[in-house]
Amino acid sequence: MERALRRLWKGGSGSRNRYLSTSRLPPFCPSGTMTTEQRELYDRVLEDRGKTGAKGGFSVTNSDGSLVGPWNAMVCSPLIGGLAERMGSFCRHQNACAPDLYEIGILVVGVQWLSQFEWYAHEKLALKAGVSPEAIQAVKDRVAPEVADGMTEQQRAVYKYARELHETKRVSDQTHSAALKAVGGERALVDLVFTMGFYHQISMTLNAFNVPLPQGVTPPFKEPKV
Repeated sequence: MERALRRLWKGGSGSRNRYLSTSRLPPFCPSGTMTTEQRELYDRVLEDRGKTGAKGGFSVTNSDGSLVGPWNAMVCSPLIGGLAERMGSFCRHQNACAPDLYEIGILVVGVQWLSQFEWYAHEKLALKAGVSPEAIQAVKDRVAPEVADGMTEQQRAVYKYARELHETKRVSDQTHSAALKAVGGERALVDLVFTMGFYHQISMTLNAFNVPLPQGVTPPFKEPKV
């Protein structure tokens, strides 16, 4: 269990170099040793997120059976990780905010963290939810909301809200009112903020533990020097 997953990534945006990224966590998989709590959480993720991954066009397991993305970390710490997993499930399945709108918020979080796996997964999920490729590219390029292409009026209002909250750590009354109208009410706006907060946790986990992309996938962001 001390061994770490190794994945070979292609260089990020503008880079042709290839570098080895090593996960800082061991893989938790059925063929290894897991506690009862870890196995229960593993099975729950596989059942629930397997459907989400299929919808988005990506697998939730590696070739050894371990979970991709943030879920392996959740299994590593199954008590707190299990609560995080439930939060993520409710954000996806019980959200009063429309999927295309909360995916805009999640993408903004991904850009803030330069989170490779988060963007990889949610770019696909955003497309499935009805966000146009032009809008997704605008979020990635940090284009100002007023001139971002391919967004509906509601998506633009949520994009402006998410950008303003991240950049100023506050939201103006005008931006708040526009987002409230766009999402359809207070509960939906609260759910949007809760969802963005959850994906900050996820992006932090992915970055802190060097969680790799699937083999052969080009990272969407250029890796910063550390």
